Amino acid sequence: MTRRRLPRIAALSGPEAALARHVDVHSPVAAGTDALTWTLTLLDGGGVPLAESRTTSPDFPLPLADIAQVHLDVVGLAQAGEWEPVPTASGRARFRAPVRVTVPHD
Repeated sequence: MTRRRLPRIAALSGPEAALARHVDVHSPVAAGTDALTWTLTLLDGGGVPLAESRTTSPDFPLPLADIAQVHLDVVGLAQAGEWEPVPTASGRARFRAPVRVTVPHD
């Protein structure tokens, strides 16, 4: 089975981003010495992936909110609740938080 390629989060239009109800942050992978690459996925209300992006950060404890919010800001979304662990078939960690559309600033 071929996995469909998702657009980057920043490529979503306003109406497309408004469909998002959750953001998932997947287990990071090593990206060289002292760095990690994280994958973030936006999901609609039915759990269908809308978009995905990757980001690299230093290898030290960062709040998940700090990793995700940069990507959410670009499309007018904000975290709207707590991070919850989500079991995966592979046993790798994944966390999910609800998101909401932010009110545009004048």
